[in-house]
Parts: sequence; C-alpha cells; structure tokens
Amino acid sequence: MSNQVLPFYYDYTKCMVMKLSMANPDRKNPEKSLVHMTFEEALDCIKAIDAMTEGITKIYYLVGWQYCGHDDRYPDFFEVNKALKRPQDKTARDSLLWLHEAAKAYHSVVSLHINFNDAYEDAPSFETFVQKNALIRDRQGNPHAIERYNGKRCYKTCLKTYWESGLFQKQFDRLLDFLPFLQTCHTVHVDNFQCYHNYHPSVSIREMQEARRKMILYAHEKGIDITSEFTYKEDETLPNRMPFGLSREHHYKTPINTLGLIPLSWWCTRMRRIEYVEIPPEVYCGGLYKDGNYGKYLYGNMHGEDLIHPKEQGWKAKFLHEFATLQVPYHFLCTHRRLSISGHGLTARCVFSDGIVSCRRRQKITWGGDVLKEKDTLFLPIVQRDRVWLAYSATGDRRRWPVKVENADAVEISRLTPNGYEFVREEVVRDGCLFLSLEKGEALLIRFK
Repeated sequence: MSNQVLPFYYDYTKCMVMKLSMANPDRKNPEKSLVHMTFEEALDCIKAIDAMTEGITKIYYLVGWQYCGHDDRYPDFFEVNKALKRPQDKTARDSLLWLHEAAKAYHSVVSLHINFNDAYEDAPSFETFVQKNALIRDRQGNPHAIERYNGKRCYKTCLKTYWESGLFQKQFDRLLDFLPFLQTCHTVHVDNFQCYHNYHPSVSIREMQEARRKMILYAHEKGIDITSEFTYKEDETLPNRMPFGLSREHHYKTPINTLGLIPLSWWCTRMRRIEYVEIPPEVYCGGLYKDGNYGKYLYGNMHGEDLIHPKEQGWKAKFLHEFATLQVPYHFLCTHRRLSISGHGLTARCVFSDGIVSCRRRQKITWGGDVLKEKDTLFLPIVQRDRVWLAYSATGDRRRWPVKVENADAVEISRLTPNGYEFVREEVVRDGCLFLSLEKGEALLIRFK
C-alpha cells in the first residue's frame, strides 16, 4: 500500500462522476460502429441532467469515443470515432472539442474513458509493443492473449516494460498533444488497470504495481487525476486467468495498492469493513457500492452509463430517481465521518459523526433520531449548495419533516424537471417542521430563506 496521498484535482465526493456510452464496434461490419449516442445527443443529455441536479459539478467519461467504439484498438487512442461527428464539423475531433467546450455551460466536465492495459492486433502500435517486449508473455515467451473482446484476442501490456522502455510516456504525451483539453479538465478514467504476471522473462506483480504507480504519478504531474474501474488488491498468488472462465477476483484481505493514488473507482466491492470506516472518502471513494450490501446504507456515485440512453423514452425519470435515492444520500453521508459499521444483513448499519446513522433495513437515514430517508422517500440536503434540500418520493408521500437548518422561517419550493425548475409555492416552517406533499416520482427543491 502506498503511503502517499496525492493532492487530487477534485473532491470526488462532491462531484457526480459518470460514463456516457457512445459506441461499440459492429462485429458484423468491420470499420463500422453501433452508435448509442452522438456528440450532439450527448450534449442534449448533459443539458437535461444539469437541469435536474442543481448545478453540481458533473464529470463524464466518454466510452467508445475512439476508432469504432468501446475497447477498440487499444493501446492506441489517437483517432476520434467518425460515427459520432456532427454534420457541420470538418472532423470528429472537432466535434469532440465542441462537446467539451459546450458542456462547460452546464457545470459539466467532458473527459475520456481509456485503457493502458489491453492491446489488440489491429492497433497501429501493436508491432511496436511486440518489439519492445511490452506485452505480457506466457511461459514459452510468447505474447499472451488473456481475454477476448469484440470477437478479437486481447493481450495485456507488461506495465514494467511499458514504463521502462519510455513507450508509456510517448503514448501518453501523444494523447495530450492530440486532445490538449485533458490537461484542463484534470481527470481521465483508465479502465481495468490491473497488474498481471509476466512469465518469461519473469516480472512479479510487485514490479508491475511499482510501474503502475509511476504511470499514475506521471499523469498527475501532467495535471491529470486517474480514476479507474476496480479496487486493486493484487498479490503474487493471483493468476493471470482464472479457471473455468471465472472472474479474476483479488483477495479482499490484501491492502489496496493504489490507495492515495487513485481517488475513485467504479466498483468498491473488494474492501473490508474496517477499510470502509478508516479510509476517508476524500482519499478513496466509489463509484458504486450499490451492487454489494454496503450500497444499501453507504450508497455511492451514479454510474450513468446504464441509465443515460437518449433514444429510450423515460430515461430522464429513471435518472432523477437514482439521483435522488443514490447520489444525494451519498454526498450527504460523505460530509460526515464514518465511525463504525455493525450488524450483518438487514441489521447492518453505519454510524457517522454528528448523530447520523444509516441503516440497511428500510434504507433509513436518521439525524439525531429524526428520519430523513426511508426506502425511496427522503428529505436531504444538497450539500454543494447552502440551505438547499431535496425532497423526493418514488411512490408519493405526505408528511412533516424535521428542519435541520438554523434560523429557517420559510422556504421557496420548486419542482425539478429535465427542462429546469418550476416554481411551486412558498411555505412557512412551523414548530421546526415542514409539511410536504409529494406526488409519485416527484422531486422538490427546497430553498430555505
């Protein structure tokens, strides 16, 4: 485990960090893409999301922005996917630059989803990686295709040789020359940044981890945080490929090797209970806890990629639901220190500072004994804004909520919609409580005066 904690360019506990699925290669038609959304459609989504999220800083990593889409032609990333281009632009790169600039007006940072680990035979630089011995090799000394994606053999880079040969620095600098905005948005997502054994010549997991650390520091010196996919806990016993097609699962008792270097991962399911308590979310956070039991009371950052589908009717209502029931509770809890986690299954709960308790049962959050959330009905602060709270109910609700804002006599209530705020009414705070009536799926923004 690294003792170093980098000065990250963002507090990721106060940002919404999401992916946008742009395109995948069309396996039936080489050199073609299956487009999920164009750059123009992406901006429409970004506008609608900003209208529903009270100006919170949002970071979007574009998946499938390069070549013909997701996982295509790594370890290269030097051509923007032509299928995503706006008709009025000369090149797809121009359209990507346009999207990055246009998104700024909507409190949004557009960055990239890339990969330093995977290598495909149709990548322009593949032969260079072979010549530099920068690919994982099997016991016979042959480049080893460990996986398959998009119907193609997927090799893995040898991080130690990749770094020591100078090839990594050359590739990364070329990316920054190609898309210089990355140094101003200060963040990229590096997918599947795991370490593998090299068998011939022998390179240990520990040596690979040291090379990965140098890569992360190199990117940070260039002005860029690296976020990633997993909680990385490799040790020397971890095989390159699991038998029977099982997923390669790191041992949960192994320390987090990238702690202090990678501020956020999508999947935080390899952590021990004590790590959830002792590691501040400002140092390392999710991403998603929601696929594990911890997600029922620690919540987590929205994925976005599974929800944002511009061609699908109703995606905005689904997004608003997850924003209210996952993202807002997560931000709120991250502003309080985790003190302990106890219980198991339905009895599990986390005690935070300031008298806040989050329970697995009924997904209840209390503050000084007062209920602020129960299942998918809630009344919680938007912590990025002063004296602004969100009320939401998936099923509809009528009740009095405790007011935790000092010197609050009245409120202005607006309805959150994909088109912006709709003023509803003003209301008086009576006896330290606020009565709210919510329709099914309604989100109300409460501004305390």
